[in-house]
Amino acid sequence: MSETIETVPTVSTPPFEAPPPSPMPMQTPGDAARSRLLELAGELRRSHNRKLLVEYLQIRRSLR
Repeated sequence: MSETIETVPTVSTPPFEAPPPSPMPMQTPGDAARSRLLELAGELRRSHNRKLLVEYLQIRRSLR
């Protein structure tokens, strides 16, 4: 038995180029506190936890 091997011509396509990443805005120390505040607010909506409430109020007071 003789076997024949067929070769499939390959088509070369140009590589896909993605746009460059956009620069990240500078973050201030208040940004981390604000994000933590929003996270705590979400947790407080789901459960009534006194420790979370105290932490939430302390962070909110420090941002004023």
